[in-house]
Amino acid sequence: MPQKSSSGDLPRFIKPLPSKIGPEEISYLEKKGALTVPKGPLRSEMLRAYVEFVHPYMPLLDLHDFLTVIDKQDGSNGKVSLILFQAVMFAGSAFVDMQYLHSAGYATRKDARKDFFQKTRILYDFDYESDRVSLVQALLLLTYYYETPDDQKDTWHWMGVATSVAHTIGLHRNPDNTNLEGKRVKLWKRIWWSTYMRDRLIALGMRRPTRIKAEDFDVPMLTLDDFEISPIPDSITCIPADCRVVRDVDVQKQLAIMCIEKARLCLCISHVLSKQYCVLNNNHGLQNDRTTMMLLPKKLDPETSEVKVCDEELQRWVSELPEEAQYTDQPSGEAAIDLAKSLLHMVFFTTLSALHRPQVLPNSQGGPASAPAKVNVESDLLDVSRRNVRRAASAITSIAQRLDTGGLVKYLPTTGVTVLLPAIIIHLLDIKAPEEETRRSSLRGFCQCMAVMGKLRDLYAAADYSVAFLEAAIRKAGIHVAPMTAQAFPIPKPSPVTSVEDLVDAGRRLDMANAPITSSLNLQRSTLTPPPDSGTTNMHALEKSPGDNVTDEEVARRLETFLASTPPESDHEHMSSITISQDIPMTTVTAPAPPGHNHSNDAFHKWTTMDLPPNPFEHVNHHQDDEMLFSSLPLKNEFDDGDFDSLLNLDAVGETFTFDDSALESGLGDVDWLGGADAGIAVDA
Repeated sequence: MPQKSSSGDLPRFIKPLPSKIGPEEISYLEKKGALTVPKGPLRSEMLRAYVEFVHPYMPLLDLHDFLTVIDKQDGSNGKVSLILFQAVMFAGSAFVDMQYLHSAGYATRKDARKDFFQKTRILYDFDYESDRVSLVQALLLLTYYYETPDDQKDTWHWMGVATSVAHTIGLHRNPDNTNLEGKRVKLWKRIWWSTYMRDRLIALGMRRPTRIKAEDFDVPMLTLDDFEISPIPDSITCIPADCRVVRDVDVQKQLAIMCIEKARLCLCISHVLSKQYCVLNNNHGLQNDRTTMMLLPKKLDPETSEVKVCDEELQRWVSELPEEAQYTDQPSGEAAIDLAKSLLHMVFFTTLSALHRPQVLPNSQGGPASAPAKVNVESDLLDVSRRNVRRAASAITSIAQRLDTGGLVKYLPTTGVTVLLPAIIIHLLDIKAPEEETRRSSLRGFCQCMAVMGKLRDLYAAADYSVAFLEAAIRKAGIHVAPMTAQAFPIPKPSPVTSVEDLVDAGRRLDMANAPITSSLNLQRSTLTPPPDSGTTNMHALEKSPGDNVTDEEVARRLETFLASTPPESDHEHMSSITISQDIPMTTVTAPAPPGHNHSNDAFHKWTTMDLPPNPFEHVNHHQDDEMLFSSLPLKNEFDDGDFDSLLNLDAVGETFTFDDSALESGLGDVDWLGGADAGIAVDA
């Protein structure tokens, strides 16, 4: 670990310690490393990482002033808050090249992130900072960290503290009505909308109630005039010269436009959550002693048109996107732009899915939406919801694979896990469709998403936990693969798929079978077959079993942290779990197990590198209003009971899933998971 420094070693561009911090407190802060800041190349690269991959989503700094101050070691250009500086270093540590962290004494990215987070947190705990604007800025950056499921001060906690402090200084009020000078007005608007956007995305991802109510603020929507769009002087050398984000005004303008559109999208997210989800204590229907508040889905009466109103609002958001924010297949040449644009549209499709899922997927028994059954619901409205759920999955898959192809997955925030999970589950469910072509297409989409998820396991424990849940879901899905050879007779019986590895391997063999015939006459062909109705398997990964010291409660807590977790221990250099390529020969690699996983109980978890045909989701206008790639999927005329939404929102699963056999069977046991018929559908209202 890096060496600790004394207060006298603080750079002169850092504000001096407040007089209320006594000698004993200073000694403690020194011991904890809170008074140690990065120097030289490490600081320069962490600033670059922050500017390129954090600031575009949360423009809460006057970046020019911040860099100008840091550039002068003697403090002649001013001074910055220590807690804010440490928070910026923490945020940048997620994306800086590992060689700089290794040189600084950090063994893993997780170690570095934890160290910088603790430096910032301890300064907050000591009431070090009296400037509440700097405090809000630092607290918002702390929302990107979550250490353990048992930590009471999690992402939602820091979001609440940041919101409370923001209210105390009036950030929620229109700054145009104050006597603040123009530059300060713009900064306050950006800080407030950064707070609002973070609040909405945390609510969408963690299924927690929003902290900010629509009626509690009147800050106008961001405009381009609120952003710093000008190059920093060439004389500033504290950030690498090739960082275009601070030197290219065209890049700055495009990132600002996407930030504005993200703020507008978060208004839509707010409406979706308020219409489709309600706040309930998670003890509802469960025998436990937890008191976490969660957002649970509620099925709306289609006659109220509230879903239609939200859908029209989302489609209007898409139609009004300026050219700079519209998604295209062609890379821009600037990683920050491509990543921001991809995330913007993946969040849109995640919101679209969150809007329509409660309409077509049954609610949990005894849940918040339980009411006398409604019959003969308008099937055309349900058809729209079905199409949109699948449309979202295909679009997210396509965008994610392009990020993978461009080598940008390593720059994804934890939001990457958030948007991948619904797409993966939809593909997993559609693998059980009756039509072979639909099953193959869905299997290919599943494998493409898992390729990206495998790489995110190098970055976030959220990806580890989601893979653990997917393992359990696959075991309960009853997916069968029938291997067939040209000379085999009788044909072997279909075998159940019990792991991600099995499913990925099935995808590899399917595409090998579809490849041009080679000299090998014994090439195996695998056929995915719908499972027998009674087929079930043990839920090894997450179920409670005799002698297992991992309780349901512990699993629930782990699942709850999906979208607010930190990088796992597996930050060593290794290949991603799956690589989709047509040029690279097949190899076998190992994927890291989730934290706490006992390697002695099973062999290394292997995923097989795949050679897949061209992406079937490429060159598709994902915003067109049609059935997309799933138009041929047969529909059925009734649903079985079960909480599908819990399956699709794995963060909520940790709160509502009872871990019995029937829970997953109801979600994955039917062939036609989005059944429907022209005559109508029987659902619970």
